[in-house]
Amino acid sequence: MSFKFSLTVLLALACFACTPTPVDEPGTDNPEQQQPEPEPEPEPEPDPVRHVESVDLAFVSKNIYDMTLSHDETSGEWLLTTTGTDPYIFTEGIKSDLEPEHRILTFDYQCNAGVNDLQVFYGNAISEARSRHFGAIPPTTGAAWKTYSCSIATDRNAFSWGKTGEFLRLDFGGKKGVILHIKNFQIREMNEEELKAYEAELSKAQGKQAEAERIANYVVKSFPCSVSSVEVGTSEITIKGRTDGGSAYYIADIAPWENPSEMSSFSQKTAISSSSFSITVPRVVNRDDLPAYDRLLSRFAVVKVEGAAQTLCSHARYPDQIKAVHTPSALKPKNKKGLGDFVVNNNLQDLDDLGIGSVTVNIVLNSLVNTVRSGNYTVEFKFGGLTYYMDKGYTNQLDKILTECRKRGIVVSAILLNRQSDTHSQATALLKHPECDGGNYSMPNLTSAKAVNVYAAALAYLAERYSSDSIGRIHHWILHNEVDFQKEWTNMGDQPEWRYMDSYVRSMRICHNIAHQYDQNAVVMISLTHCWAKAEGQYAPKSLLEDLCKWSKAEGDFLWGIAYHPYPQNLTKPEFWKDDNSATYSMSSAYCTFKNLEVVSDWVLDKEHFFKGSSKRLLFLSENGTNSPSYSEADLALQAAGAAWAWKKTAALEGIDGIQWHNWQDNRGEGGLRIGLRRFPDDAQEPNGKKPSWFVWQAAGTSSEDSVFAPYLSTIGVGSWDDIFHTVQ
Repeated sequence: MSFKFSLTVLLALACFACTPTPVDEPGTDNPEQQQPEPEPEPEPEPDPVRHVESVDLAFVSKNIYDMTLSHDETSGEWLLTTTGTDPYIFTEGIKSDLEPEHRILTFDYQCNAGVNDLQVFYGNAISEARSRHFGAIPPTTGAAWKTYSCSIATDRNAFSWGKTGEFLRLDFGGKKGVILHIKNFQIREMNEEELKAYEAELSKAQGKQAEAERIANYVVKSFPCSVSSVEVGTSEITIKGRTDGGSAYYIADIAPWENPSEMSSFSQKTAISSSSFSITVPRVVNRDDLPAYDRLLSRFAVVKVEGAAQTLCSHARYPDQIKAVHTPSALKPKNKKGLGDFVVNNNLQDLDDLGIGSVTVNIVLNSLVNTVRSGNYTVEFKFGGLTYYMDKGYTNQLDKILTECRKRGIVVSAILLNRQSDTHSQATALLKHPECDGGNYSMPNLTSAKAVNVYAAALAYLAERYSSDSIGRIHHWILHNEVDFQKEWTNMGDQPEWRYMDSYVRSMRICHNIAHQYDQNAVVMISLTHCWAKAEGQYAPKSLLEDLCKWSKAEGDFLWGIAYHPYPQNLTKPEFWKDDNSATYSMSSAYCTFKNLEVVSDWVLDKEHFFKGSSKRLLFLSENGTNSPSYSEADLALQAAGAAWAWKKTAALEGIDGIQWHNWQDNRGEGGLRIGLRRFPDDAQEPNGKKPSWFVWQAAGTSSEDSVFAPYLSTIGVGSWDDIFHTVQ
């Protein structure tokens, strides 16, 4: 007998036992009647399992980019060959609405070299916001076929995708020369194993959302106690603050791999003896597998201990003052004119000819640091009591770059990147965030002591080496790249905004505190795309900036600035003054491009956003340029006109401190864009030739600016450069 049947019988018997015996009506002589035992209810039949037929997909031969396509009608096999670094292709529109059960995109394939990342866009509106990175497609060997499957269930719900006529765009990585055979290209229902995984993923997502809400509540919460200052000395740290006068209060040391909103127990505590307190603790301690953990990286909070219960009673505060090993003087750019992605090459004279005042330099952390001695990783460096090995060749390259900038008094902003794959460093496994699921770079892993320590070690090596005039100096630290488009550029997997920003802010704070040991003027900067109040990627930049302001208020303000990328809405179209319809003169503008730079300038000039309410934050336009779709005279003029416009606004707007034009020269790895000041180095007609935009950039800020810029007024269609400025509403 099944449990369900037994329970039914028990319930029936219980009802019978509680039913009163009927009483004979007066005047009758009927004997007492027994109630019959009720028949057990039959067990309901299970619902039949619903199955849906798979839906076949087909590629279309038009609008293919950086790849070729052929199709064998007999076998149904597709042959795709990538010919460039941004290969993508579209599917036909689906013939009818998909069923809810259609949740798996799948195909059988053979592939000679593998695809480093499959990105799927959900049409019919193609945008980064309506896409997902599914990671690598591994190579196959010989004639063997493999099956590739990925769940599109979450995306179908999020984007309401799957109606008749809607299509997909598939981007097959970033390598040319990949040969991909595909058959059985379908959308199907989930099997039992996939369904369990999907349900587990839903549960995980709900957990992330709940954590994000707790983080947000922590940041804006009013606590009964406070930490007012944290001062880091050479060997000790002093923490000051107030309690509400009660007893059993402690100062807790919260490490970067810990999250105060999630903690119910605090292992590192020091008792507080009075309501107004000043407590001194050792700076270096042995904790969590780190023999010499530096509390420079910690934040400190008041907690209350009542029996087994431990309660957070204040925000956790980071160091306000840090004892510096040496204090170089502040260096401001000699002008607002800069170059992006600077390297030492044969065009070095451009630094002088263009009058460059600032540059950005890319630094890939796992190209620098390793946990073991191997290959070129031979330079020993100790941090946290552990030994790491820095790449000698990579360091020599950075030395040359920084030295050339030092010679010219050029301000350097280092862009810190964490490649999530394809490195020779064993540190990559530690540096890669455990929830990273693709993209170009990963959020640093701050979930364990050893992961934090290797990240901090790389930063400490850079800060110590490049903080004086002996070799060269990193003045600003940009973390990491375009974090509002995190899935592509600083990947941490699918995340609610507050949970993502919690990790990002901790990364900023680690860098800030380490850099400030060697340079009290060092600024850490948040990297953002050309989006503004609208989340074209995962998050809206304006919202992230507001989050950062709230964190600064809660946990102590620090020197952070903005590295903004105001490319045109469509990077391929240089006429942003005509085409950027979503870049308006409003704080609620969807985009902030060269067209409406007033928006980001006004935001940073708002005293509500000042550092400690007293000084404007640094704002660099650290990556931006206009495209020349070809090298025709007309297209080159459009690019140059955009450069003139960008300079005029940058020079006039008080909120903007500098602009670093990207790229220095056209790059084949930019998906066909020609946004450089010079042509492609392998251009057939004029390799590495100077474009008209080069001469615009040279004239910018000089006595020849007006004469060089003048022809581009008619290109834009204005009578005066004053006509390009507007008031933000």
